[in-house]
Amino acid sequence: MEDINVKKEPKSLPGASVIVLTFNSRDYILRCLESLHWQTYPEYEVIVVDNASSDGTAELVAESGYNVRLITAEKNLGCAGGNNLGWRNAHSEVIVFLNPDVVVAPDWLENLIEGLIATEGAVIAGCKMYYPNSRIIQHAGGILHPNAMCEHFGNNEPDTGKYDELREVDFVTGAGFAVWRWFLEKMNGFDEDYYPAYYEETDLCWRAHKAGYKVIYVPDAVLFHYESSILSKLSPQFYRLFFRSRIIFLLKNYTLKDWLFKFLPFEIRWFLFEPMARGCRLKQFRAYLQGLAFLARKIAKSIFYKPRN
Repeated sequence: MEDINVKKEPKSLPGASVIVLTFNSRDYILRCLESLHWQTYPEYEVIVVDNASSDGTAELVAESGYNVRLITAEKNLGCAGGNNLGWRNAHSEVIVFLNPDVVVAPDWLENLIEGLIATEGAVIAGCKMYYPNSRIIQHAGGILHPNAMCEHFGNNEPDTGKYDELREVDFVTGAGFAVWRWFLEKMNGFDEDYYPAYYEETDLCWRAHKAGYKVIYVPDAVLFHYESSILSKLSPQFYRLFFRSRIIFLLKNYTLKDWLFKFLPFEIRWFLFEPMARGCRLKQFRAYLQGLAFLARKIAKSIFYKPRN
């Protein structure tokens, strides 16, 4: 990374709080904090929320010498709960959520927030993400298919400039994105039913669209993402949680008409012809059952739970 110690002149931009959620992230967090230290943005704070790590992540952050505020959760709150804890302890106009396993370009934060400000009606802004030490795109905005399967624009493509325009997208990935604080307050933050992970940011983007706002992709806001999740991507447990969260998303957001005319036709085609479906059909059937159990619990709670006065 070149010229990372050169800061631009301050601009008239809103204050920003960068929330970095960690869980056993000791191998990655210092590189992330180093890149955040050299941001060109004029006024920002960094808040690290540690989700009850057992590998010394919190202690490493506390002793790192970087100007960060550390919040430690007593138990693992999941992605939605941990990020909610972070933004509710921040006070800036713009809240930025960032994974610990990323390295951001020096002008990443500035470009991200400038894009958010410049786009009328935008409440969420995501970035261009590369695989480590490359110019191979990992994410350039997201597509949400009718059965709520997610796809990333540009994934595994060399960056040839095809994705260099700011534009509206269905969703942006939670590894790095900015949100207006007032919108988080309006939506009551992330939905913590998506525990421990997956679809919580997609759900927030969906609610933004439903409320008449825009979700945008900002190509000049660049980061490198190592994808160091505790769950190895494409592992059996990854699929189990991913499919379960997808069904929860569908139950929360799709009408009966959506289920019949959007989800069902696309899901049948996906099951029969999509290569990704091979080897995953049993996991998906289990996810359907887990979704029904989730729905039953929600219905039972609404009937029998009486809030205290």
